[in-house]
Amino acid sequence: MRLLLFAILSFLLVFGAGCSRDEDKSSVDESAVSESEESARELVKSVEKVVPVTLSPEDQAKAKLAPEGMVFIKGGCFIMGNDYAQEDEKPEHEVCVDDFFMDKHEVTQAKWEQVTGYNPSKIIGPDLPLEQVNYIDIQEYLEKAECRLPTEAEWEYAARGGADARYYWGNMMDESYAWYEDNSKKTTHPVGQKLPNQYGLYDMMGNVWEWVNDWYEPYYQIRDKKNPKGPETGEYRVIRGGAFDSSAGALRITNRIWLHPKNRVFPKVTTYGQIINEIYNYIGFRCAKSIPATTTEPAK
Repeated sequence: MRLLLFAILSFLLVFGAGCSRDEDKSSVDESAVSESEESARELVKSVEKVVPVTLSPEDQAKAKLAPEGMVFIKGGCFIMGNDYAQEDEKPEHEVCVDDFFMDKHEVTQAKWEQVTGYNPSKIIGPDLPLEQVNYIDIQEYLEKAECRLPTEAEWEYAARGGADARYYWGNMMDESYAWYEDNSKKTTHPVGQKLPNQYGLYDMMGNVWEWVNDWYEPYYQIRDKKNPKGPETGEYRVIRGGAFDSSAGALRITNRIWLHPKNRVFPKVTTYGQIINEIYNYIGFRCAKSIPATTTEPAK
């Protein structure tokens, strides 16, 4: 009798252990499925993190008037600058800009040469962004192409795409959106190869730096909330956006660099603080155009 009871207990223990293992396996499988589903959801979030700006029917009509190669930027108000970065990015302040048009891409060498008849770039290619130009050089192009440089406020507003983060796609570098030192292989690349921002603008971060029209000042002085144009005079002009040889930090939306308008040599601050002169400046630009409130025709 004792042997029979022992055999029954042994069977129950083995059966129970088997069930337990099956339950454990089921639990692990469910956990793996859950993690897989979570990863898939995160991937979808990543793909959807830059959502195109939705335009009203009235603004869609304005967008259709955009000159060839330009996109419509719906104006609005935003917080410009950054209180938690470099000193010249302070203070954060509210700025409002009107609607305007902006080049979808950085000006290419082919487009520049078509207008001016020459190509000063170091890295040659028709679809590559123009570089090696100073602020003075580009005035001829702006006049002939009947456009202007964006103000610093317009540039930052357009670059943000409505985002409140280090980059228009988020707070971490994502190589899907920009050419910089970690993925560029030390060269510029044809415009438009990376993903665009919320306004449909390409290469706002990286590839080449971009001139804007404002004079540089070491910290923002609050003058005009609406359509600010920076100080009336100065020694240096502002450049924005970083380049293919810039660090990820240099590509931050609020990062500011300055350069003398006649200078074709780019000054660079080294790790230890001293300033050195780079041989090449890898600075280009993109155009903007105003949209007068009283007409449907774009203006310079």
